[in-house]
Amino acid sequence: MELPDGASPVGIQPQATLHNGASSSMGVTTGKQTFATTVSMANQTSKTVRYPRELVIAKITPHNGIPAVIFKATDYYGTMADECKFTIVGRFLKRRPQIDRIRGSVKIGVYDNHNVFLDFTNEDDFNMVWYRRVIEMEGLQMWLQKWTPDFKPEEDIPVAPVWVLLPGLPFHMHTWHYIKQIVSSVGTPLGMDGVTNGRTQPSMAKVRVVVDLLKPQPNTVWVGLEDDKCPLRGFNQKLEYENIPKYCKHCRKMGHNVMNCWILEKIRSNDKKGSVLKENQADVYLENSEEDTSKVEIVQEEQKNSDEGDASKVEITREEQKNFDEEQTLAEKLGEIKSKIRSTKKKKKVPKKRSKVMFKPAISSIKRSRRNC
Repeated sequence: MELPDGASPVGIQPQATLHNGASSSMGVTTGKQTFATTVSMANQTSKTVRYPRELVIAKITPHNGIPAVIFKATDYYGTMADECKFTIVGRFLKRRPQIDRIRGSVKIGVYDNHNVFLDFTNEDDFNMVWYRRVIEMEGLQMWLQKWTPDFKPEEDIPVAPVWVLLPGLPFHMHTWHYIKQIVSSVGTPLGMDGVTNGRTQPSMAKVRVVVDLLKPQPNTVWVGLEDDKCPLRGFNQKLEYENIPKYCKHCRKMGHNVMNCWILEKIRSNDKKGSVLKENQADVYLENSEEDTSKVEIVQEEQKNSDEGDASKVEITREEQKNFDEEQTLAEKLGEIKSKIRSTKKKKKVPKKRSKVMFKPAISSIKRSRRNC
């Protein structure tokens, strides 16, 4: 089957020549463009280019009684975080210098009195600065760390790029594709140094790896060889690290470890002072308790003496009461005896004896009685 007159075979000429030629498969025989042809060309050339950020759509919904904007975690740590993938956080241990003195070719934004953001536009400049880890500026050290969505100004991110040495690595494995797989158990491989990349040091390979400072770094990795005909065999590859930065797990700061943490030292000193104070309080308490014990012993002795005195007094009182009771009993018995005696006396009346002597009245008294008459 022959093609129409003026038509081109598919794949030989571009589609635009269909509109510039004398005819097309739609039957246009004139050299002028029609309105339909113009519209189809505009639709083909004006395709909408959507950036990844425009694909991130949040969900608007209330949460706990307040308005909320909810993003997907994959977008938050993925597409949205890519906006700052070439950003480095510079942290000064002391108050930072004036921002005009540290400005340069890179964009610098001030976060607070101790943190600044260094924003790069390409990966090469970013890596060149980040690999240095520490920069001396105006007599102050600025620690460098890669920005992450979980950045907190009061904490340092526990990741850092370090050099990992592989002594005795077989020379045919001094290739980035092989080395990055060997050190993948250590962290995220970034790249080889110039000597390893140039294959001029066969006795050792050197690669930069981002390690997690909260995890222990392995000293060896086993490289195995698998074969269907032979059992699994391999060798231990030694790993060495250069200048791993110290990281404190207590205050989550770089530059020192837990043993040298000044916050812990302060806590220990306060605890020590508290323990000394408690010991002093305990000594005072013991002294007071000893004094109280001696006082109690004295009081107990006095109480004992008083009890003994009271007991003797009670015994004396009891003796006196006994004597009194005995005397009372005797008195009662004597009274009974006397009453019996009296009753017997009343029963037995003894007649009175008349006296035999007769008294005569005196003469003087008789004379007086006569005179009165």
